[in-house]
Amino acid sequence: MTDSIYSSVEDGFDNIEETRFLYERAYDQEPDAEATHELYEEYLGAIDTVALELQVLETELVYLDLHQYQRNSATSGRLDHASSISSELEDVFGIDITVLPVIWNGFAIDPLDENIPATGDLSQIYALILPRTQSDPEVYAPIFAHEIAHAVLDRHDELRTDFNNAVREIQGRTRQEIDDEAQFARSWRAWFEELFCDVCGVLTFGPSYLASLVSHLHHSNPYYIEEDPDGDLHPPPALRFDLVMDLSDEYFPNLLNGIRDDRIAFERHLDALEHSRPRIYDTYDYGELRTFITQEVPLSVDHDLEALVDDITAGVTPDDQPERSHRLAANQYWLDTYPP
Repeated sequence: MTDSIYSSVEDGFDNIEETRFLYERAYDQEPDAEATHELYEEYLGAIDTVALELQVLETELVYLDLHQYQRNSATSGRLDHASSISSELEDVFGIDITVLPVIWNGFAIDPLDENIPATGDLSQIYALILPRTQSDPEVYAPIFAHEIAHAVLDRHDELRTDFNNAVREIQGRTRQEIDDEAQFARSWRAWFEELFCDVCGVLTFGPSYLASLVSHLHHSNPYYIEEDPDGDLHPPPALRFDLVMDLSDEYFPNLLNGIRDDRIAFERHLDALEHSRPRIYDTYDYGELRTFITQEVPLSVDHDLEALVDDITAGVTPDDQPERSHRLAANQYWLDTYPP
């Protein structure tokens, strides 16, 4: 993949030289002609194109350097574990990507080769970023599914389009309920990606995703809705919890008792901060859009949740089920009712 980008950059430099030659020849003949001005714009555009690809290459090389350095350090075990989980998830989701785990400043995934013509429309190389502060693999392993799901959504543009159309259709109905219907629509379009990834976490890790997620969702105001259009439009933690609970109740209600303490602790957290819930929260928590996500995403992505639930219920060990070993191990960690 990197070779393709290098090839594209080389072609880009050739294009710069060609357009510069054509522009200079046109300028010598008719400096004020419209065609000369157009050639100059093409020349600048060719430079911008190469500059963008060089920026992507530079970012990619930073992650590659960090990945290589950490692979030869005391953190190599964490990288190996992350790579192994990523491979398991890629098989479940049915996607073929390259994942480079690096330890940095929190959970995130960064597509390294987007907007590179040489590699096509879809990103193929992703940096999976892990936090320095958490080293227990079973604790955060389910969060990997959320991050890898961003790559899955890259391959489901039609679902995003369908959701945006649903938001557009609903937007008109909110005029009597919400002061800024445009901000309502912007928020839900932005929230869709995170909620899509939460659904994928449930579909691949089952109850352990709910348990792991709530350990990361404690927030001083779980009902907070960002109203600044330039702010970070992430769904409120309370909304994410409710959506994941809806799915959990639907797909594995008999297993929820195994994570009862974690679930109740977060519900108490929400109850304690009920007074901070803004007036607009209830109107933004739009049931029709939540239902779209909980119904359409499971139909659109590959997963093996039913088989995972069957394994957990039967007490199948990770060693006995290699294709689900990491996800079974995470459920053994979190579920009191799943024997070790």
